[in-house]
Amino acid sequence: MLFHPGDSHSCVQCGGGAFDYRGLNIGESVMLELAYEVTGKRMLPGFSENVICDGEIACQVRLLHGMLMEETESFEREETLLFLVSMLVRRFGQPFESSVLPCRREIERACAYMEEHFAERIYLDEICRYAGLGKSALLRAFTKEKGVTPYRYLENIRIGAAKKMLAEGVPPGEAAMRTGFSDQSHFTNYFGRFIGLAPGSYRKMFTEKQPKDM
Repeated sequence: MLFHPGDSHSCVQCGGGAFDYRGLNIGESVMLELAYEVTGKRMLPGFSENVICDGEIACQVRLLHGMLMEETESFEREETLLFLVSMLVRRFGQPFESSVLPCRREIERACAYMEEHFAERIYLDEICRYAGLGKSALLRAFTKEKGVTPYRYLENIRIGAAKKMLAEGVPPGEAAMRTGFSDQSHFTNYFGRFIGLAPGSYRKMFTEKQPKDM
């Protein structure tokens, strides 16, 4: 359900089942900045429908809500919010240019920046300044060019570096810190999803192969 500023609304439960909902309240000043990134116009978007049935958008809302509640890294939260607003405006808001420019040189600059600074806390603003693109333009062009979002690209770089460290015997906690993950839990969860093994198990594969002292 989409509400515009000042819309009157109420909430009434239907049936006897459990009632569960997730809500995001985006202030006008924030929405103006998001709209500018997405449409190039600093105007509050209007939506053609209030009640929408869109599974992809619903999943994006749920994902973003979870990130906010869990205080996920700001880069990932901002990227997800921009994708959500972009989908809402494209499908239910004012029309705007939908073509995505190649921007290959700018995308390569963004990649180079992440490859050089992956061990640091990186923000989307920094990548955009280095690449010379706005946030929405970068996200759309990057995803089209590379097949993944900038944040996933960054995580892949970090996992690649962590794999090398673990293979050299570096403890998982130290590998997480040296590759820019916010904490060891985040590193362990992402490493497991990406590689299929826990960092400690991956490290053990290599340390057990090392010859023992005679």
